[in-house]
Amino acid sequence: MAMVSEAKVNGSGVEAPAEVVPALAEKPAGLPPGKYALVGWDMDTTGRRLIDEICQIAAFTPKQTYSQYIMPYGDLNPGARRRHNVRVVTVGRYRMLKDTNTHKILKTKSEISALTDFLDWLEKEKGDGSVILIYHEPRRLSPTMLLEALTRYKLLDRFKTIVAGFADSYALAADKCKSTVKSVSLRVLARVLLDADTLSVDSALDRATAAYRIVEHLAQGEQQEVGAGGEGTTASKDMVETARVWARPVHTELEALANFKKLLERQNTFRPVFAPLLRLARPERKRVTQLRRLLADAGLLYDQLKDAWQEQKLEGLEKQLEALTVSAKEEDIKELIDIFDCHFDPAKEPKGLKPRIPNRTRATSSAGETGEAEGSTSESQKTSTQNSPNKTNNDVTAEPSQNTAPEAVAAN
Repeated sequence: MAMVSEAKVNGSGVEAPAEVVPALAEKPAGLPPGKYALVGWDMDTTGRRLIDEICQIAAFTPKQTYSQYIMPYGDLNPGARRRHNVRVVTVGRYRMLKDTNTHKILKTKSEISALTDFLDWLEKEKGDGSVILIYHEPRRLSPTMLLEALTRYKLLDRFKTIVAGFADSYALAADKCKSTVKSVSLRVLARVLLDADTLSVDSALDRATAAYRIVEHLAQGEQQEVGAGGEGTTASKDMVETARVWARPVHTELEALANFKKLLERQNTFRPVFAPLLRLARPERKRVTQLRRLLADAGLLYDQLKDAWQEQKLEGLEKQLEALTVSAKEEDIKELIDIFDCHFDPAKEPKGLKPRIPNRTRATSSAGETGEAEGSTSESQKTSTQNSPNKTNNDVTAEPSQNTAPEAVAAN
């Protein structure tokens, strides 16, 4: 088994090009002209994998809000507990959801009951038109997780009669504010656009409210100065038009979900190779998931690489990995070849890790210098079977208690 080189993890090697997040990969197709009701929306989940469960779903309009906590079957992973400040506790024979800030037990419903109530609420809001759900997320994961949950409970058909599409305020802000702010995270935009210096993003309702207000502000553009108090009771025509143009239809998100599932199936064929590497610290795990994603994006399968190595050894691996030359750097391909070569030939000595250097410190010395890598003592390594590194974090068929590599958070 080959180790992942620390140079690329900590930035001491050649810097990789900035990743294009899914929200910015392509401009939304938009929705046809019509009558639309705008609703700010967000969710808290037990993790950031497709199989994870919803633990809070919330929606916002200027007239009213909807918020409901959900009792998940599995526990929240460590990252989700920190993000949302809730955790599952057992009191006697009963499992409950507890707010870690107030230490109060939260009133919850089952996932199917909460989703049904959510659809009832949206149906009242849509009137004689359709709903556009506004959210703020760089990775477009929330819509796919919602659609997966609705499919699981056979509520998707009803959802499609109510909701026309999803509008990501992240993509809108990245386009409108690219010359004025460096980051378009929810906190930064709330501070710059809404004068909200102390916005809390722990709760799905807070994020839904902020996403709605950000679109409302950006839609008005330069017509008038808007502060935190410039909020209307209904969406203006400019706001509806902006959300319509920047929305993705539900069928587009369903196609993305289907493609994502296929990618996960390809990715999970590499479990024999990458599962041991996911026992490493967080920076190395992040690097491993990047390499694994390169293989899946290229359409490669574990059996293809295995057959190539058995027939032509190293040369066969190099020929198969030529498909990565467009999307991967030369260093990535060399590292993958080394990982697979050592995996298929256990007699070969794996390459050792370089001395650990903090991410914020520039690497200026040789192998004699040591340091502590950021994230090397992450909580995800301290937890029990929920964070077992033997399981891939994006496994569609895995149990909800599994988790390994870190995922992108819903709020920034």
